[in-house]
Amino acid sequence: MNASGGSPSDGRVSRRRYEREKTARREAEALLEAKSRELWEVNEQLTRQTANLEDAVRWRTEELQTAKALAETASAAKSGFLAMISHEIRTPLNGVLGMATVLAESDLPPDQQQMANVILQSGRVLLDLLNDVLDLSKIEAGKMEMERRPFDLAEWCRGVEALFAARAAEKHLIFAVTLETAPSGRVVSDPTRLQQVLANLVPNALKFTEEGGVHARVAAFGDRLYLTVDDSGPGVPEDKRDALFEAFVQTDTSITRKFGGTGLGLAISRQICRILGGDLTFAPRVPHGARFEAWVPLEIDRADRDTRAPSADPEQAARVLTDHPWRILVAEDGMTNQKVLRLLLRPYGLELEMVPNGAEAVERHCAAPFDLILMDVNMPQMDGLEAAGLIRASEQAHDLPRVPIIALTANAMTHQVADYLRQGIDAHVAKPVKRDVLVARMAHLLPSRPAAATGP
Repeated sequence: MNASGGSPSDGRVSRRRYEREKTARREAEALLEAKSRELWEVNEQLTRQTANLEDAVRWRTEELQTAKALAETASAAKSGFLAMISHEIRTPLNGVLGMATVLAESDLPPDQQQMANVILQSGRVLLDLLNDVLDLSKIEAGKMEMERRPFDLAEWCRGVEALFAARAAEKHLIFAVTLETAPSGRVVSDPTRLQQVLANLVPNALKFTEEGGVHARVAAFGDRLYLTVDDSGPGVPEDKRDALFEAFVQTDTSITRKFGGTGLGLAISRQICRILGGDLTFAPRVPHGARFEAWVPLEIDRADRDTRAPSADPEQAARVLTDHPWRILVAEDGMTNQKVLRLLLRPYGLELEMVPNGAEAVERHCAAPFDLILMDVNMPQMDGLEAAGLIRASEQAHDLPRVPIIALTANAMTHQVADYLRQGIDAHVAKPVKRDVLVARMAHLLPSRPAAATGP
């Protein structure tokens, strides 16, 4: 024992304990430092990944914005090209169809009459193809516009039946459009697009039907309008039904197929129904034949106003044009188109005056107002829209009655027509001009108007 009386080992024990604790602290500090460095490295890695992700998102956003801009530019270029090519095709086609119409109505020998009818029918097929391609392009671009206006459902059905009765008679087929149920008063939808649906379904049914007939049924139930077309043709093979509504698809794709066509009609009709809020479907009939069923939302017109559409009765429209020697001003720079209009309107005894540009149209009308003006849009010196604007300004300045102005133009895309109506045009008839459509538009605008007075 030492002098203090303590154990000689106490100092050594305390020393060892101290060393152990010191070592433990160093190990803990080393472990803490390692974990801290590990966390710092992970944090640095996350920071770098975040920066890389932000760069990637920024780059991807810029790529998407560039792609969007390119797509919009391409879409605009496509729309411009379609508008241009439509105008360039419609303009000469107006001469072909106009002259063929007049020629087919003239006193020709039977073989020449047949030739004229072939020219006329071929031109109409070309026009239908042009319209289908334009409609499909508008649908793909999301620019297929629909209007909503009141119309008489019974009168609409009679107009549809009149469109296809002659075609059915040529094949000795029974054809009828039956209005099964209808509300009292007028309904609200897009009658032009609905007619286009049947204008695809009915001719298609007539084309494939050799015996029996085609029956179109129209029914309004609640807030829906149903259009059903039945035929007694061969029907559609089961393995072809899934492709019925695809563009440019035919059920018979062989080079020896009996029936022509592009396969656009059903695709466009279904899209029209869907844009309107409905649909178009196919159902086979037993024992044979086909049924196409379309439906769209429908409203009842509650407004107490005159919303008459151009008359679907050609005889009534003709009576309006022949009951007075209406003075009609035609602004048209194409000599062929002037000739076509003179021949198409010759049966109605109208006083037609032709001018080659908008400037002369303004001068002639302001000197001696006309009952109605047929106005081309694209003309030298002054276009039709500028001329229409000057005529409207003159009417306001001198408190004159509004003269109806109908645009006759090969520019027939929806946004173009809407622009015309905003700039003083009252109605639009697309080239190639169909005489029944033009006469209906003119008759709709003329009845309530007295003959134009001479002088400003």
